[in-house]
Amino acid sequence: MRPIPVDIIPSHVYLSEQDQTALFGSGYAMTVVENLSQSGQYVCEESVEVFGKLKRGLKLRILGPHWENSHVEVSAVEAAYLGFEPKEVKSGDLSQARPCKLIGLAGEVELSNGIIVPRPHLLCSPKEAEEMYLSNGKLVNIEILLQRSKILENVIVRVHPTYKLRLELSSDYARDLWITRGAHARIIE
Repeated sequence: MRPIPVDIIPSHVYLSEQDQTALFGSGYAMTVVENLSQSGQYVCEESVEVFGKLKRGLKLRILGPHWENSHVEVSAVEAAYLGFEPKEVKSGDLSQARPCKLIGLAGEVELSNGIIVPRPHLLCSPKEAEEMYLSNGKLVNIEILLQRSKILENVIVRVHPTYKLRLELSSDYARDLWITRGAHARIIE
């Protein structure tokens, strides 16, 4: 089976158009500084301050494009710093998200379901999923190919036409597993 590139995803914020307007003002255009490995996704120069229930803040970059619902994806360590029990969920699943406040250049927004800790996930296109006998939502075990290989169990598979084959991990996982850029993984039986 072919090696799977590993992407280390820093904590970030996704904004809806409405919340972007509230935070940065009407007509404000975000500055794209880098395209991400997933088609159509990018990193903005702009950031917002994120506050949790302990009133401590983090300054996090915004990722685009716009989402239907604004939310923040942080590592477990950052969630604890903000005052939340770090329970991992599927990336983008806001059903268990915690409240937070976002502060931008022109205003602030309260999100009742705003912060999540995303669990590791394997992204792939429908064609790649078919080639590897995977389906959306399936749980797989993945070996990180290092000098001393590590196993991640129950990694969720996410299939979408715009996705490219990647294993996405938070900075906490990368630090715990001693992963740097250029790491690869493989699915194990």
